[in-house]
Amino acid sequence: MTSMVIQPMQWGKLADLHEVPPLQTDDMECMNAIRAVLKQFGKLDRFALHLIHKHFEIDEDEVLVEYSNPATREQFFRPEKKDSADARDAIPTTWILKDEEASAVCVCARRDDGHQGRHESG
Repeated sequence: MTSMVIQPMQWGKLADLHEVPPLQTDDMECMNAIRAVLKQFGKLDRFALHLIHKHFEIDEDEVLVEYSNPATREQFFRPEKKDSADARDAIPTTWILKDEEASAVCVCARRDDGHQGRHESG
């Protein structure tokens, strides 16, 4: 298994969503190149792109944990301590690819039945 560093979203000094420029022509060229690489490796159905941004600060000892409620078809993210049970048992889902290392910045909690996304009472 590949080792992975789990980092908070803040480590990259991310821009607030409202400070991120809208999609540009050269972004499309980059996306097409990334799509070609994913297709070459047969990973089009495994990985997607995500606009790197933040909505609030995350402490160095935290990571964003994704939760879901299948009954209400909702999902949400909440900062949790990296050593919390939900963060420790979670599946990394979002990475920032920087230098030679992929760092997980968001993880998906497991529900009691073992599936990703923890069911929250609505």
